[in-house]
Formats: sequence, C-alpha cells, structure tokens
Amino acid sequence: MAKKRDPNSLEYFSGGVPTGEFFRITLDDISNAIDRTSDGISRINEICFVGLIAYFEAFCKDHFASILNIEPTLLEILRQKGQDTRIDPARLLVLRDKWNFNLGFIVVENYDFGTAQKINALYTALLKITPFSKKEANFYDNILSDRNLLVHHGGTFTLSYIEQYNTSSDVIKHLTRPFLDSIVINTEYFDKRLNFIKAVTKKILKSTHMALESYIADRRIYCSPERKKAIHMLLWWGDEKI
Repeated sequence: MAKKRDPNSLEYFSGGVPTGEFFRITLDDISNAIDRTSDGISRINEICFVGLIAYFEAFCKDHFASILNIEPTLLEILRQKGQDTRIDPARLLVLRDKWNFNLGFIVVENYDFGTAQKINALYTALLKITPFSKKEANFYDNILSDRNLLVHHGGTFTLSYIEQYNTSSDVIKHLTRPFLDSIVINTEYFDKRLNFIKAVTKKILKSTHMALESYIADRRIYCSPERKKAIHMLLWWGDEKI
C-alpha cells in the first residue's frame, strides 16, 4: 500500500472543487439553459428539470463523502448508527497515496441519496442534522414524482400519478385527462423547484459545517492548515456568505 501523504485542501473534494461551489455553478448553468420563452411542452426544460434532481442527488453524495474525507473518524460514528462502512481493501490500492483522504468516496458509493427520507437518515447518522423538514420532505417527494413521470412515462399523466395529489396541486389542478395531458415544465414551475433545491442545499452546507466544527472541537482533534481550509471551503457559494 502506498505511503500516506498530506493532501492540499482541494483534494478532499470531488473534482477538486468544493462541493457547494461546484453545485452552485451547475445550478447557474441549468438555469441559463432553460427556455424561458416557452409556456408549453419544452424538451429542453424537461431535460433541465431531470438534470436538476440528478445533480442535487450527486451533491448530497459528494458533500457527504467530502466530510468523511476531511474527518474519517466519523466512519466510526456511522458504523455505530448501523450504516455500512465496509470497503474492499484492494480498492485502496487504486487510490495509491490518496487513500487516506479519499475514503469517503469509496464508502458512499453504495449509499442511496435518492429520497428526502434517505438523505435525512444518512446526514442524521453522520452529524445529527436533518436537511429536510417534514414539509420540505413532502415537497421533495412531489418533485421526485414529477421527475419519475418524465423519466418513466415521458411526462404523460398516469392515473397513479394523479391519485397522489389533491386538486390544489400546481401541476395538475386544471387537468382531468390521464394518459392524454402532460406535465409542463415552464419557467415558473422550474424556478420554484430550483429555488427550493438551492435553499435546502445552503441549509445542508451551513448545518454540516457547524456540526463538523463542533465535532472536531469537542474531541480536540488536530487539523492541519490545509484541512482547516477544506472545512472553511464547505461554505463556499460564489461571493455569497452562507
């Protein structure tokens, strides 16, 4: 096994970019790609919406992994909470001299961040934080239903989809024709979901940063200057202070 070495602050993060900042750039790119002139069915907007959910799930996983990379003693906490922290030791050989600060990437490969409930469960086990409130979790479940409708049914309403909602839904309140009408991803619809995802993301960044600093301080864990930089980078979001 390769000898351990001290990383620079960016090596704790997927792609060498702080996870929040990378996701901020991604959200800007998606928002700029939206067809804001269309009030009807737009394949571009549908693809952007599906991408929004996919990239958010990737953010949740990569951010989780980066925290473990920065402070690997949290693996013991995860194990105590019943999360699977086992890895194939042979895979460490592939990482060579990066294995000691990239463990998180390997551990979370098989974790499921696909729903609000699963995201809450994992982050609660890690740092005792809950990214989604009950109301937010319900709204995110609806977002996932819309995403699944597009991915699995091309956006055409099914009976099972319609039966999930009451008549106050901003998606189907005027629709009565299953298997004929389709979901429409217009600017108003997309921006509402984008702003929701952005707000939850900032909450995750702020709460995990605070919880990680408290965890390290309570246990008097030594942090190298580069690791301290990496912890600070958890809050990066352009020029905005989270």
